[in-house]
Parts: sequence; C-alpha cells; structure tokens
Amino acid sequence: MKNFPLLFCIAVAVAGCITSGPQNNVGFGRIEKLNALEGVYKNLGEGAQGAKPVWLSTIIWPAALELDDSSITAIEVRAISDTTIVVKALKANDVLKEATFVEGKDFELSSGRIRLMHRTGFSGATGGNPYLGPYYESTELGLDQHGHGKYREVGAAAGLAFLIVPLVGSVRDDVRFVRIEK
Repeated sequence: MKNFPLLFCIAVAVAGCITSGPQNNVGFGRIEKLNALEGVYKNLGEGAQGAKPVWLSTIIWPAALELDDSSITAIEVRAISDTTIVVKALKANDVLKEATFVEGKDFELSSGRIRLMHRTGFSGATGGNPYLGPYYESTELGLDQHGHGKYREVGAAAGLAFLIVPLVGSVRDDVRFVRIEK
C-alpha cells in the first residue's frame, strides 16, 4: 500500500482524452431515412488544423487502390430505395467510380448514423505490443446538425503498459465533409 500514491500519480499522468475536429464542429444529426444523405459532398474533409487529409472516397472505398483520392473533387449520394444508396466519385463532370450500397448488407444504420466499424477486444502484450488490456474502436459516418457529412473515429483503452504502468485514454477525431449541393 505504500506505493499507492506513486502508482496513482503515474496513472493520472498517463490518463488522457484527445479530441480533435474542424473549427465550429457540431454534433451528429439523426438520419431517419437514407434519402437524408442525398447530395454532393466535397471529397476532402475538414479536420483539425494540421491534421492529415481525410478523403471521403477513402472511407467509402478503402480497398480501391486504383482511385487517386486527391483527384476526386466530390462524392454524390442518391437514395434509390428506402434501403439502397448509389454513391459516385466525381472529377469535374466525370464519374470515376460508382457503387451501390444496401443497408443490412454493406452498412448498418444505428442511432441515426451509419456504423462502419465497431470493435472491442483485449490486447495481450504480444508481438512487440507493450499494452495489456481491453480496447474499443468505432467509426461512424452521418450528417452533422447543419446537414454536412460527418465522420468520427473513436478509440479507448484501459490497461497496463509493460505490465506495470497503468494507462487510461481515449481519442476522438471528427471530420466534416461540406455538402455543396442538395
């Protein structure tokens, strides 16, 4: 017990919460129906000042190595039914890529947002990873309260580093994709 104050101080020192986002960041709005997503959005997102570029096309097509995300100017979204959207990557008036996404098959609509990934797990301090403990990750896409596209990545963990240093922390990054046309 005599080491408790030292361990408590270390835990407080390494506990943290990091939140980043664009200027005038606002919360998520609720998507009730997929047609609320209809519109044309800038491909390059607005994030925290100095953050790396985030491209909407990379989020939509993460494995599309043939796409030059920086050349895509806009992303068009159209609902063709209550459960299906068509998404196009645009460069000027040219369509560079087009895909159809179906709710329940390609994405999940939950709490008024499109949940792209949700994962919890336990890291076991193996393979060079010095962290031992549970973690949580999620990524969501939706509309902000002003009708612009909004992307959020969240991560949190609590555990031990090198089996002795307590760690607690979370990270939340928001990116806005400006809707340029309804």
